[in-house]
Amino acid sequence: MNEINIDITGNNVRIHEWGNNDNPTIICLHGLGSTSLSFLELGEALKNKYHIYSIDLPGHGETSTFESDEEYEIPNLVLWVDKVIKTLQKDSFFLLAHSWGGDITLHYAARYPEKVIKLLLLDGGYYIKDRLYSIASNLYDEGKLKGRSSCSLEEEIEYYIKDFDEYVFDTWEDFIKVEKGAYMKWSPLKEVSSRDLMKKEDGKQKFRASGNTARRAILSMSKNPTKEIWDNLSNNILLLQSTLPESWLNIRNTLSNEFRQETNAKVKKIDNTTHMLHWDKPEIIVKEIINWFK
Repeated sequence: MNEINIDITGNNVRIHEWGNNDNPTIICLHGLGSTSLSFLELGEALKNKYHIYSIDLPGHGETSTFESDEEYEIPNLVLWVDKVIKTLQKDSFFLLAHSWGGDITLHYAARYPEKVIKLLLLDGGYYIKDRLYSIASNLYDEGKLKGRSSCSLEEEIEYYIKDFDEYVFDTWEDFIKVEKGAYMKWSPLKEVSSRDLMKKEDGKQKFRASGNTARRAILSMSKNPTKEIWDNLSNNILLLQSTLPESWLNIRNTLSNEFRQETNAKVKKIDNTTHMLHWDKPEIIVKEIINWFK
């Protein structure tokens, strides 16, 4: 694995690279709050078959933070991602994206269809905010969903600001203990990925991504839903959908069915996986990637 730092309009962008330049290229975009190293296990498993780049999105990992809400709007992020990819001198490639990264890649594929060979979404790109809030609110009112963090834009933003800004630990050991308990499987590579989420500040271990960055990203997904570009997408998309927790299955099934019907995307549920399905079952996700990116 190589770490690359490049300059885009005066701001640092960190990229991780696996594999040989002679192999087909995969560009990876992570989810909200994560970093390029969230793909570490996948990169290590796929490096002999593909040339892989994983990009820290703005305000994540070691990529500089944008200074305004407007810069985080998805049309601007699409242009930013294209500038990054141009520095890598890649004209066509596969796209692999998780969560928030899925929204960005769908908009990217709609704008630059000639560059995208195929697209694989890891439980992302199909969460249309207004539909999500409507379904979640109804389930909450029926007593079938705990908490209101996904019932409105304001409540989701409030939840993420608190979640990001209050994820603070006195020691690395305290942080790793919590991280180990959050996932189905643990590994030395996951520990490397988890440590990359944090920074040392004022003697504490704090989350790299700020609550304000989360707010801006959520606003951008609400303002620029992927349904606006569904008609512009090619039939080259596979969505791998998570299935846990069960209280969210109705929401995910409804939204993924609407996504499939409108885009002709292929949708496949990965049993016993949370939203971090590539951490829960990396071996299965690797097989899906190889089969789809043939």
